[in-house]
Amino acid sequence: MKTKLFYLTILFTGISGFAQNLFQDDFLMYTTGADLHGQGTWTHNSSLAGGLGAAIGAIPNNADVLSSAVSYPDYGASTNSVAISPDSDGVGTPFTAVTEGDVYVAFVLNLSTAQANNNSDFFRVMSGGNLNTTFRLYAINAGLSYNLAISKGANGNPLGTTALSYGYNQDHLVVIKYSQLPGANDDVVSLYVDPVYLSGVPITTSAITNTGADQSGNIDRLVFRMNWTNGMPTGKAGLVSVAKTWEELTFTLGTQQFNSAAFYVNALDAASGKITVDAQTDVPQANIRIIGMNGQVVAQKNVSLSTGTNPININALTTGVYMFEMSQASGARFVQKIMVP
Repeated sequence: MKTKLFYLTILFTGISGFAQNLFQDDFLMYTTGADLHGQGTWTHNSSLAGGLGAAIGAIPNNADVLSSAVSYPDYGASTNSVAISPDSDGVGTPFTAVTEGDVYVAFVLNLSTAQANNNSDFFRVMSGGNLNTTFRLYAINAGLSYNLAISKGANGNPLGTTALSYGYNQDHLVVIKYSQLPGANDDVVSLYVDPVYLSGVPITTSAITNTGADQSGNIDRLVFRMNWTNGMPTGKAGLVSVAKTWEELTFTLGTQQFNSAAFYVNALDAASGKITVDAQTDVPQANIRIIGMNGQVVAQKNVSLSTGTNPININALTTGVYMFEMSQASGARFVQKIMVP
């Protein structure tokens, strides 16, 4: 090795962080039919973390947010996703850096076509810069299905390719584990496709490789790298998650939820360090967190709510969009998007 959010209801989920979860996005807060670039923390600006450039070529496409559902059992579900296609925006995002140990990156993938040319990755994760690629993911046409493959570091390193192929126009859970080890070229990248999520990390990988120089130590950005033509697949992806443990990847946190209609958060005075929560029921003990669009927790405290209006003092917030989350030890959760003027 060298030198957040929860799936609660489709109305209120977005980006957040939870325990060892470093980044999650279900695309539900975004405008469909519009570029993913500029929504949330996503960008195609190559000077920003994760961005590898806008679409290029004769007939470039935008990496649009789609009103097209993806799901996987016990991992999550969303009514929105992002389009994947050749000659599209290379759209990416930063996440909380991992400087040592394991990092897990997961998303639900649904491809309609893939190309035989396998020398062009369509997804990659980087360390400390947009030109320092830690690992890459490839899709390779196999006739009526496709294989996935992974590689470490620089383009041209040997691929670890799945023995199984996967059906087109089907939702598949893709989980990539990157293990940072002490040497200069001993890091391991492992691929798991369609695991039984609740069973934890599978004993057997779908593909694995440790060939190539390590480019890690500050793993902090990911990108759907589509601003190319040869080798790029077509389809959609969603429910993107990054975590330090397998268990914290999920968007699904059980079945017990607060009744979302029973609460309303007023953030008009949040710039002065005050919010109010209108409650239609008592909540004797709960934890509240306010989370910025970059996934960082900016305020957190334990509260007791009574039926009626409850004033709460918090850290003063700057103008912008945040997620308000309230949770109990029982697993009940409530999330609302708030806007601070």
